[in-house]
Amino acid sequence: MGAPRTILLCLFGAVFHLTASQAQQCYSFQHIYFGPFDLSSMKFHNVSCRHGCSEAVLSLDTGYRASVTLVQKGCWTGPPTGQTLFDDRALPPDYSVVRGCTTDLCNAKLMTHDSIPNLSPAPNPPNLSGTECYACLGIHPEDCTPEKSRQVRCHQDQSVCFQGNGQMTVGNFSVPVYIRTCHRPSCTIKGTSSPWTNIDLQGSCCEGHLCNKDSVTQPFTSASATTPSQAPHIMALLLMVPLLVGTLGGPLVPLP
Repeated sequence: MGAPRTILLCLFGAVFHLTASQAQQCYSFQHIYFGPFDLSSMKFHNVSCRHGCSEAVLSLDTGYRASVTLVQKGCWTGPPTGQTLFDDRALPPDYSVVRGCTTDLCNAKLMTHDSIPNLSPAPNPPNLSGTECYACLGIHPEDCTPEKSRQVRCHQDQSVCFQGNGQMTVGNFSVPVYIRTCHRPSCTIKGTSSPWTNIDLQGSCCEGHLCNKDSVTQPFTSASATTPSQAPHIMALLLMVPLLVGTLGGPLVPLP
């Protein structure tokens, strides 16, 4: 009886050692930023991951210098392949990027706000539409009251005001968002969505000086019932935007 038991224990130990040797050490971190972020001097916790490491940055912006950005680092859980399509004219502007890798502590590339493009570019040429709207973005309703919102002069192609709410999700990390900003007359929402990230927004547009001052906690629908002066517009469904990925044998986005 002793010999078979010893053999089984040896086999179990060998399998355990092989499994442990194949695991990677990865950085673990998640945080919400309101504006630029810089993790270059931060010390992260380490975790052991069986299938590799991952890191992701998901950002939503008003287009007028107000943003909410989610940063997450941890174990890789995504599918191995995919492709990317994105619309740089989407409103409200947003962006997401995901990396996967398979060596120890390799998820340390997405460290600063330079990981994402400028989501609040100045119009070129610097023409305005003549419309003014409230602009704000937060994760609590009180972050986005009219009293706490900025009054912005809208870019030339944006002649209506938008207000809405939704959810931003990276893996198992999710936060609610509340937003006011300028929009185009079409009032079409195009949020990002992929197996790892999602920005799900709903809202309505209105016409008139600073007209987007209603509650951002109301349940918006695709055809919001507003007064005729607010000129409701039909909202589009989210644009499914898979992110650029590769096989787990390499990075999921090109590295510099």
